[in-house]
Amino acid sequence: MKHYFLLLLAPLALFGCATLMPLDDGLTPFKGKPVNRLFNVIGFPNNIELVNNKIVHTYLIERNHVGLVTETEYTTGLEGQDPLIAKTMMQPTQVNVECALTVITNKQKIIEQWKYEETYEGCTPYRVKLADFVR
Repeated sequence: MKHYFLLLLAPLALFGCATLMPLDDGLTPFKGKPVNRLFNVIGFPNNIELVNNKIVHTYLIERNHVGLVTETEYTTGLEGQDPLIAKTMMQPTQVNVECALTVITNKQKIIEQWKYEETYEGCTPYRVKLADFVR
């Protein structure tokens, strides 16, 4: 009976899991709007500068994180009676988590465009804040 109950709950648990939206999708509603609206959601940028009559707002996230990274170890031998060529393992590994988000506005501080670069899902904190805003 206990196993039957768990089989019923497993699909419910899977449907409860949600993935975060892409950063572009979260930022799109802010295009053409005052940049202060974005500040209210994701916070203030690390740097603001005027470049070619555009205002460039730069957000930076940099931190070290221990994450599980899949590593393949090549080997020879047998696993049971089957030949073993390689085995894959999840190894804790130090990774650099980085996000550089640039939001560009005109002189009236209206958002025109953005771009970002990230490593190891470094922009996730912004995705979370934007997802909470959309709800």
